[in-house]
Amino acid sequence: MPYAKYDGNDPIYKDKEQLLKKTGISITDPILPPKNLVKLTGTLSEFKGLFCYAPLADGAYLSDEQKQKHNNQLRKGAVLATLNGNSIAALAGLGHANGNDRSNYVQAQYISAKLNDTITLKGWLGSYKFNDGDQVEVVAEKHADHYEVYAMLKPSEQIISLVPLCFAGRNQALKLYRLPMFFFYVICVLLMNYFFFDFSLENLTIGFGSLGVIFGAACLMVNKNSIATHIKLAERIFTVLGWQDVKNINLIKISKQYIVRLIEQGKYSIKYDITDQYSRPLKSGDSWFFFYYDPEVLCKKGKPPLRVKNKKRK
Repeated sequence: MPYAKYDGNDPIYKDKEQLLKKTGISITDPILPPKNLVKLTGTLSEFKGLFCYAPLADGAYLSDEQKQKHNNQLRKGAVLATLNGNSIAALAGLGHANGNDRSNYVQAQYISAKLNDTITLKGWLGSYKFNDGDQVEVVAEKHADHYEVYAMLKPSEQIISLVPLCFAGRNQALKLYRLPMFFFYVICVLLMNYFFFDFSLENLTIGFGSLGVIFGAACLMVNKNSIATHIKLAERIFTVLGWQDVKNINLIKISKQYIVRLIEQGKYSIKYDITDQYSRPLKSGDSWFFFYYDPEVLCKKGKPPLRVKNKKRK
């Protein structure tokens, strides 16, 4: 059976073409961004999942016109690189423009299922294994022959699985991105001084200043793209679910807080089996795009989710 067994040994296919070649199963790329999200509830049946890389990063949200414009720019850049004698850059640019760019590909789970035995569900989610008979809530968009799924919740266990990269509102997501970017910036400056200059105060100041301008501009562009794509979609999903203060939601932190409560109640074992990666969020809170959520926190009006702290039980 080509579908996932969730035993820790399931293959992760490179893309839908490799999946079709090896299994005969045809799947579609994610539909991004969705236009009209709705919330559905019901009983799950005929659930099937498999693991595959798919275009889910920021570039996947571009319209066909924007993608064509971007590819034309890459081709022009490749021509200029060729004229300047940089054949490696030219080949890379042409490869990206001709569809060989995999920078937008992210590991995800492609799922198909029925809701209430009548509604066909398809879409890309985190690696959580839902089971037939589960009572679920679904955030999806209606298409001609199916509903494209962007989030699926199992309220009985308070677990949500989302389309990858959608885990937080803009205030929390950008905050999480800043620290890795800062470390990368510092490392780049230090390496530049190590290989080309010396570690004098003057050289370090020039390095941090000059690279800071370039790096700062790049960060602003990345932040702008992220807010317009997967962060915006995350906030739309949270809004459809009726959650409050969506800009400040961070499901990683909320999941961590919820697990602390479960451990205190003796309802969460810190010992892991290989199949746990598909059945429950990890203690770190950072599972593969499925998390615990807490309605008591997320549905309260006027209280930012991350300001609500768990009280230790005596």
